[in-house]
Amino acid sequence: MSIDAESAAILTERLGPTAVRFTHTDDALWVLHPDRRESLAIVTGFGPTNAPTAGTLSVMLGAVELQRHLGVSMTVVISDLGAWNSRNVSWSALVRVRDQMLAFLVELGLGPHKAELRSHLEHDNLVRAGRIARYLSRADFQEHRESLLGLYAEHGLLGSETGVVVDSLYTVADVLGPFDNGASNVLMVSGMEEAYFTDLARLVLQRQANAGELGLGWSGRIGGLYFRVLEGLAGYPKMSKSIPASSIHLNMTQAEIVDRVMDEAESSQAALLSAIELSSGWDAVDVARAREAFADRVLRPESWRQARREFCRSFAQFAGIWQRCAR
Repeated sequence: MSIDAESAAILTERLGPTAVRFTHTDDALWVLHPDRRESLAIVTGFGPTNAPTAGTLSVMLGAVELQRHLGVSMTVVISDLGAWNSRNVSWSALVRVRDQMLAFLVELGLGPHKAELRSHLEHDNLVRAGRIARYLSRADFQEHRESLLGLYAEHGLLGSETGVVVDSLYTVADVLGPFDNGASNVLMVSGMEEAYFTDLARLVLQRQANAGELGLGWSGRIGGLYFRVLEGLAGYPKMSKSIPASSIHLNMTQAEIVDRVMDEAESSQAALLSAIELSSGWDAVDVARAREAFADRVLRPESWRQARREFCRSFAQFAGIWQRCAR
């Protein structure tokens, strides 16, 4: 559910400034209670289909902030096998972007203390995926699926129907992984469009608990905390790596970034403000100044142009780091 004023206050108390990055919570406040901190583990992840967009960068920055603030165990998964099954991208490209993402997250500051960075090529998770499949039906995957599948299908980006299910199975196994390692509370952190993974993981947790001798011995609770979705340029619902016109991404040259960000099309301006708020790395004062410039852009267009120029420089700096992380 969307975060109301009371929940926002509690979330800010528990997460500090990082709380403003989230728009929806699903039992997250319960698992984030200070008394449960010792038994809490966080799971998040990224698809390596292409270079991070501003939207993906915003989630990466949020994950780093969250780990620094809470100091609890965090698993960050680069879903290479999942993407291989659900998207039409070559394996060599997925491996290249996977390795680059892992290095980039370290450069952003995701510390080795209590943080595990891995891909889907991890034995324990593959075994876990095989063990949990018995608790899910085809109808479960049809009911709980990504809301943008239709959009991706229109653009010819999806793998097979079975592949999409396999992708979901691997990711549900990711969410449930901490229960294998002794956690009793798990916080799934993602975009709102990925909330279905949390729902599927809860089905498995409940069904195995009710399965008697056919259960896995897991018990606990899963909370979901969902990042604000960064809307796409040109009117697209979100910035997607798979739909180039919707996004700016870290493989762009500085000239390409400037060309996209400085475009005057009104359909992109709100998305550019969101990109500044979430993926610029600016402090609160500079972000507030950009909001004022956006609000006054009709009467004072040059102030908004200047804010976008500054964002071009900031985003280009992240792009430089990303490109240096390539092998």
